Amino acid sequence: MEVKENLPQKLMVLIALIQGLCLLFLHQAIEIGFWPNHQPQWLFALYSVAFIWPIMLLLSLKPGNSAAVVKYTAPFALLSAVLGYYVGSQATPIEHVRYDSLLFGYVFTMLIATFKALMYSQQMASGDGLSYSALFRWSWRNFLTVALALLFAGSFWMILMLWGALFNAIGIRFFRDLFQDPWFYYPAIALANGFGVVIFRRMTHIIDTITRLQQALMKFLLVVLVLVSILFLFALPFTGLDPLWESGGSALILWMQALMLFFVNAVYQDHPDQRPYSLWLHRFIYFGIALLPIYSAISFYGLSLRVDQYGWSIDRCWAFLVWFLLALFPLGYWWGIAKRRDNWLVQLSRVNVAVGLVVLAAMLLINSPLLDFRKIVASDQLERIADNKIDIDTLDVYYFRSKLARPGYEALMKIKEEYGETRPALVLRIDQSYQNHRSSEPASKKEDFLAALKVLSGQPSQTLLTAIYEQESKSSWKLRDTRQFYLKPVDLNQDGEEDYLLVARRLNYIDVKVYYYKDERWQSKYLSASQLIHGDQQQDFIDALTSGEIILKQPEWQILEISGAEFSVQD
Repeated sequence: MEVKENLPQKLMVLIALIQGLCLLFLHQAIEIGFWPNHQPQWLFALYSVAFIWPIMLLLSLKPGNSAAVVKYTAPFALLSAVLGYYVGSQATPIEHVRYDSLLFGYVFTMLIATFKALMYSQQMASGDGLSYSALFRWSWRNFLTVALALLFAGSFWMILMLWGALFNAIGIRFFRDLFQDPWFYYPAIALANGFGVVIFRRMTHIIDTITRLQQALMKFLLVVLVLVSILFLFALPFTGLDPLWESGGSALILWMQALMLFFVNAVYQDHPDQRPYSLWLHRFIYFGIALLPIYSAISFYGLSLRVDQYGWSIDRCWAFLVWFLLALFPLGYWWGIAKRRDNWLVQLSRVNVAVGLVVLAAMLLINSPLLDFRKIVASDQLERIADNKIDIDTLDVYYFRSKLARPGYEALMKIKEEYGETRPALVLRIDQSYQNHRSSEPASKKEDFLAALKVLSGQPSQTLLTAIYEQESKSSWKLRDTRQFYLKPVDLNQDGEEDYLLVARRLNYIDVKVYYYKDERWQSKYLSASQLIHGDQQQDFIDALTSGEIILKQPEWQILEISGAEFSVQD
């Protein structure tokens, strides 16, 4: 069916213009610093509506369906605002939590959710029942229309940049300054995008031709992909699963399943009675599809092993969600194949429509308190710490800080409260993680730093402690990476004056500095190691240090000086 677009262009232009002005307002709020800049929950909510609803309207409105389109798209736009408000609230308190880690996941999931909701709302607004063939056409029309409209808007912007550069080359800077002003380019690009949507919506016959072309290409590629999947499955009993896990096998299997399902749904998109293959190839295809649940079982086993070993992480939560969604399709197909054999395509259409709604629901739930991966991970990690499955001294504070947003912040504050008295170095690491790096203030308070400094013997002077604090607090990232500081007196140059070794036990290595008194002040130098100290060697090193097993060795080769130039033998 071909959509004839007679909708007055003024309305489409108005929608695009309003979108551009809304995005301009939000940009200026961030740039200048007025509301809602300091309230990320409102930023996320308003950006969600500003992006989602106008695009849904531009792609759906046509004469006679305005009320139906608004009926189905407005609730989704409102829901997206509510979910955006929740996700934005996870970036609070704003002085400690950045929303960088929230952006990609939120944008990605809402893109998928909007894509799915758009084609379902378009189909329902048309008054026809839900069918996979109709949804498939809507999905490709929407995807290609938006892609081509963005290409049009990008080309428009490139021409403007060329325009400005040409006139700037002859001394006329007006156009370059105008085109780079947000007050110009937000409305201009939004209008260009709106015009692009209007133009390409009138070319549905071309878009449908492109869709049929990719169907023809995937028809041949699907046969090869099924062959690869069958051969790989039959090779596994001879190789075992261990080589698969060592090479990231779970992710590879999920990719293979995703490609198989994409190709199957691209090829079998028409009426269930129409088969693009001969009978024996048709049976070969569905034999390969019937084996997909085995791949789901293998990937579930591999992912479960990782969770048992290391607990939940954001990536593992995503992997399990993808596994679940990819497992639903072949399970539904398998039931149709077992029941209908050659006529299983009837079941394919039903499964795709139903599981498509499950995918939509999953993308929305991820951005709600009901399935917030950050909360799941933070809770699991706290539980593993309580069960002594994680060494609290090796806690990956940076992961909590950079990946888990507000739940990570709350978890670290809880850890700090519980372990603050017994592990001051851990408290120092947590405080450094939330340090304002733009501030000119020292990276840590002196008393907090000295509490994390373990003096192994002797009584260092206050001037030495102050010098160590001033030196070490200059590097915030090193403090965040340090499990413990040790201070040990030793006369390293044998001049009769005590020097001090400052040993910093980082998460993955050990640093050693010598502090010595010269020119009426404490100075420091790094000591280079003949070999890296990592893994179990770290604990052996610390045990030897604390027990005083220190040996001072004279160099085998003395330093040679000739006319003020020094020479030393290099190992």
